[in-house]
Amino acid sequence: MKPIKLGMVGSGDISNRFFEQAAKLEQVSFVATCARHLDNAEKKAKVYGIPRWYDDYLRMMDEEELDAVVVTTPHSVHAEVVMAALERGLHVLNEKPMATTFEDCKRMVELAEANNKTLMNLPYDLNPSFMSAIPYVSEEVIGKITGAEAQLNIPGPGRDNWYYNKEISHGGAILDCMVYPISRLISMLGPAQSVMAEVNTIIPKRIVNGGKQIQSDVDDNATVILTFTGGQHAVIRTLWGTSIKQNNTLIYGRKGTIAVNDGGFPLVVHSPLAPIPDAESVTWRGYSDCYAPKLLPSIDSERDIMSHFVHCLRTGEQPKPSGRLQLHVHEIMFAAYQSAESGQRCTLTTTFEPWNKLDPHIFDTKSNYI
Repeated sequence: MKPIKLGMVGSGDISNRFFEQAAKLEQVSFVATCARHLDNAEKKAKVYGIPRWYDDYLRMMDEEELDAVVVTTPHSVHAEVVMAALERGLHVLNEKPMATTFEDCKRMVELAEANNKTLMNLPYDLNPSFMSAIPYVSEEVIGKITGAEAQLNIPGPGRDNWYYNKEISHGGAILDCMVYPISRLISMLGPAQSVMAEVNTIIPKRIVNGGKQIQSDVDDNATVILTFTGGQHAVIRTLWGTSIKQNNTLIYGRKGTIAVNDGGFPLVVHSPLAPIPDAESVTWRGYSDCYAPKLLPSIDSERDIMSHFVHCLRTGEQPKPSGRLQLHVHEIMFAAYQSAESGQRCTLTTTFEPWNKLDPHIFDTKSNYI
């Protein structure tokens, strides 16, 4: 088995999970770290036993014999690092969001395809709850799809840093949090057709960790309506202003409903017409005729982010969170900003080949009586 050598660009807390996941994989290692401040790169390298560190990612890419880089920098730096790596023939695992402009997202995908390199962009949706829900998105279980909703609501980031500075972040709750529910719905249901949105800053004067008072000029309140091929609407919500965290996904069908991470259950199927085999009968949101299926075990290549990325490097397979899929997700986010500003519906221009192939008839609610 050929060893895979990785470089890390970014030394914040988010980088830790990639070091820890890689350490569990056979013949996979980080050989260098890079951060804007050399002492931060050194500290991170010493924590994880990495031999070399840099404060110049171009130098790291040119001097080290790397197979791929992982990018965990602040949002506004993603594009320049990713494109530099792809230009040098390196594969890339890129944190969310892909970039802070749709044009940069497109350039990244086109460059990866032109150079025949793997570009895996987060979010990574392949957790047991999500993957276990996929088989139930069928006409046999829930009937024709009639709509969907998903949300990620939190009190807001507690740190006083670039999150609340639009000049640095180039976006707030949409790019940082709404990317998750959008990605889940698009991965589950396939490409959308159009976007309408309302986006604003509802809390410009915030109190963050330690009681510090700060000024925020980023979006922290966003609602998006996606329209799918059959006219179905999906409502997606992100709010940095709740006292609780909500991170759920619901798929509505004419005969049933699928709920992921809702009401204390990792997965529930409401199926009033027939029981779900091999599932526990439960009460969900006060409803009977609900079933909690057993979660599917993760397969080795989809156990976590790094295992999936490394699997794709070794096999040449496209990642499930592929460049084209995440380009579509990101067009939705940038179209949400555009729709909110203009007050108009935005038609989407991108598409992708879904890895989760639904029967297209599941969206056809008009041909027959249902």
